[in-house]
Order: sequence, then structure tokens, then C-alpha cells
Amino acid sequence: MKILSWLTIAAGLFLTLVGLLLDHILPSSNPGIGMPQLLIAIAGIGIVALGLFLQRVKKRLPQRAHLGKGILITLVTLIAIELALAVAGYATYYPSEEPETYKEIVDWFHCDATMGCRFNYQAAQRACETGRLADLLCVFNTQGFADHDEFVASEDLAQRGRVLVLGDSFTHGFSADVGFTYVDVIEKALPDIALWNLGISATGTNQALASFAGIAPIMQPQLTILGFFVGNDFSNNRFELGKTVIYHGRRSGVMTTDYELEDRWGLSVYEVDPTTALRYSSTNRKPPPNTLEHLVGLTRLGAVLLSSMDAISPIFDDVKWTARVAETRVLLQQLLASTATMDSQLLVLIIPAKEDFLAKTERYTTAIDLMRDLSIPYLEVINKLRLTEDYQGADDIHWNNNGHRIVGEILADYIEDFFAGGDDAGSTHSLQGRPSESSR
Repeated sequence: MKILSWLTIAAGLFLTLVGLLLDHILPSSNPGIGMPQLLIAIAGIGIVALGLFLQRVKKRLPQRAHLGKGILITLVTLIAIELALAVAGYATYYPSEEPETYKEIVDWFHCDATMGCRFNYQAAQRACETGRLADLLCVFNTQGFADHDEFVASEDLAQRGRVLVLGDSFTHGFSADVGFTYVDVIEKALPDIALWNLGISATGTNQALASFAGIAPIMQPQLTILGFFVGNDFSNNRFELGKTVIYHGRRSGVMTTDYELEDRWGLSVYEVDPTTALRYSSTNRKPPPNTLEHLVGLTRLGAVLLSSMDAISPIFDDVKWTARVAETRVLLQQLLASTATMDSQLLVLIIPAKEDFLAKTERYTTAIDLMRDLSIPYLEVINKLRLTEDYQGADDIHWNNNGHRIVGEILADYIEDFFAGGDDAGSTHSLQGRPSESSR
């Protein structure tokens, strides 16, 4: 009985605190203590009073009577709070029905263990013929990569310098016109070099590792360039390759969303079915990780509880970040080992996020630290790019034609020096093309 009374007091104090801080927990709340908050706080005080009452009368009533009364009062109080929140217009955490969506899952991409994720050639070709895909999205070879040329070995290749470029949407060339991606710029500047673009949007280092394993034995690249975007490569690397929904919307065009997700604490990763992930992508909620949380989130009291958990989850951001960095380190080590096995020099192009132009973020500095720790040569381009002139508009994270031109010219100089001086010639080049110990 003593434990029950103390638990009742603790629950009451917690509920009182939630009531007083509700406007900080629920972003939709108005500042100040309103009637719903007051009701929750009063209910919490009432439960505290119940706990104190149970302590005083524990000697007068049988234990079963104490327990029954406590349970009854607690249930009535919780129901009253739920009704009060409903009257006040507070929404549940999860919708009672899965959100409707105008988005359509498509078969234009596929993933497998041999080459990673890439265009499904026949399906994507049909989409291009009907106008559902256009521009750079319609530049792909039969293997499904964003390149005009087929990845086929030939006697001619043995006499040429060979470069393989890996990466995400920046490498694919998003927001550039056809023929103006940074890979295209390199090809125009160095027509005697055999250059292949394996960039696939919305992927990380795990995709680079898979596509290198599938294509490098055919093409035998002497130089491998990885475009590493600090904005999302760390988070992409946390998830299993291919756990992404490719969809098309009437207004959004071709987009992606993950159906493997981190929990709010960053301690584990959970998976939902692709359709559920797609439906929830139009809300500001992740799909529920389990049935219990889903049921709790269908109540308004549950919304208060889960929103409270969301409010304190940033405390665990370091846990998420540590897991992302650890996974990225492993993948970079594996890619470095794979390129070494193929006698290919690895170079990482550090692609900054827009936030890095104000002050280099932890993601950016961590990427540099990883390259140094693993002795991977890298190039920085942040000091050569301008937000106002080399990027697309505010809602687009990618370079425009001019940004791609600048990066392409920098890499073309590097590649030319690399082949002019031998396999190790380019390994110490900085952004300006001068030798730099910091990029060893």
C-alpha cells in the first residue's frame, strides 16, 4: 500500500508539471496557462492529494479497498483529462486512420546486392517516353546508372586513364541541365580520360561501396572519386541499403522517403512497410515503431506523453550522431580497402551543406576528421563556392550549372595532375591544386 501511495503522488506531480509546461511540449499551444493546462494541473494536484489520502487511511481500510479506490479515482481522473483535452481541441499524436496520399510508389528504381540501387532501365525508359521522367532523370545506361556510356570492358580502355565517380544527387547532377553536371564538365575538359558516373540520388557511402564492387572489376578504374555530402550521408549510412521508397506525386515530382527509421532515442532502427512510410511522409510524424506506441498515440493523453518524450529526445542526439559516425567510418574503411584491392586511388570530394557556409558544422568537421584519421585524400570546395551564385534557390540544396562548372574544373585539374604524375601524384592536392599535408 505504501508503494501504491508513493506511485500515485509521483504520477500526480508529473501530471501537474506537464500541465504547467504544456505550451513548451506542444508547439501548437498558445503561450501562457490556458484552461486545458489548468485542468491538467488541477487533476495532477488531485492525484497527489489522493496519494496523501491513501497514506493517511492505510491503517483504517483493508488493503483491497485502498487498491480499488486508488484505481477507480485514477481512471476517472485520466478519463476526465482526456475529455478536457478533446474539448480543448488537442489532436491525437497519431491519426486514427492512416493519412491519405496522392503519391504513387513507382518501379523506376531497384536495389540488389550486386550493384546497389539504380534505375530499372525498362521501367524508367517507359516513364521517359510518357513524360513522367525528364531531363537528367532520363540519362541512364542499361545498367541503370546516370551515364551516357555502357559499362563494358574493351581493349581501348587499357590505354586510357580510367576514373570512377561515386556519390549521391550532387554526383548524379541534380539541378544542373543535361550536359552540365560536374562529371560532364570533367569529361569535356579531359576527353581522353574514360570517366563513369555512378551517382545515385538519396544514397550514402553504402551505395558507393555496393556500386564500386559491381562496376570496378569491369572498368578497372585507376582513380575513384567519392562525392561525400555532409548534409545527409551520415544519416543515410545508418540504414540498410535499399530501404527507400521511390514515389511520384502530382506536385512533387520524383521523391524518396525511407521506410527504415531511427527511433526517437537513436538507440535502434526500426522498419515499417513502404506504403505506411509513404503515407506518413506527408505528416510531421514518423510512423509508429510498434503497436503499443500506436495505441497510446491514438489518445490525447498519449499525445501529451509522446510529445513530452519528443521534447526530451534531443538529449540523446549525441547517441544518434555517434552511431551515424561509427557506421560511416566502417563503410569508408571498407571502400578504402576495396579500392586498394583494385589498385585504385580513392579521393573524397567533401560536399558542404548550405549551413556550412555560415560556420562549418559538426558534420563537416567530422567528415574532415574521418578522412584524416583513415588517411583518405580529400578535396574541399567550400571556399570556391558562393551560396548566392552557385546554388539553386532557397528550397534546393544542390548546385546550379555554375556550381557544377566550378567543381568540375577543380576536379579536372586534379585528375590531369594525377595521370601526369603517376598513381600517387594527385594524393596530396588541396582545393587550389597546391600540395597540402592536411589532405594526405
